Amino acid sequence: MKVGMAIYQLINNASATVKVSGRIYPEQAPDGAATPYIVYTVLSNQPYDDKGRTPIDEANVEIITVASTYGACMKNADAVRDAIDRKSATVTDNNLGTINVQSIRYTNETTEISDDRKLYAAIQEYTIRITR
Repeated sequence: MKVGMAIYQLINNASATVKVSGRIYPEQAPDGAATPYIVYTVLSNQPYDDKGRTPIDEANVEIITVASTYGACMKNADAVRDAIDRKSATVTDNNLGTINVQSIRYTNETTEISDDRKLYAAIQEYTIRITR
């Protein structure tokens, strides 16, 4: 899905501020993944009709930032938001071609703690518009 690849590339390109050493995974991190890491999930993707055409897709995306300390988790979550919120961009993928991100809007954030693994997670939600 184009929106997932666009999110991956935008976060990965912000590596100077998002300190996860390239550990950005679609849907689920591998078992035992080193922290910190980011997981992104496309929750929904809907076309917008415009006089019989569908030139824009609007997707709801969840980005989960995971770290072993609360401070590292919040710092990376803030860096993700700074890197993508209210942004537009054109990204290129070898398999999917050019992806035109019209806009990204931050909509919600919650925090969770995994007692069994002693990990902190910031769960952010975004609405992303992709021009097709």
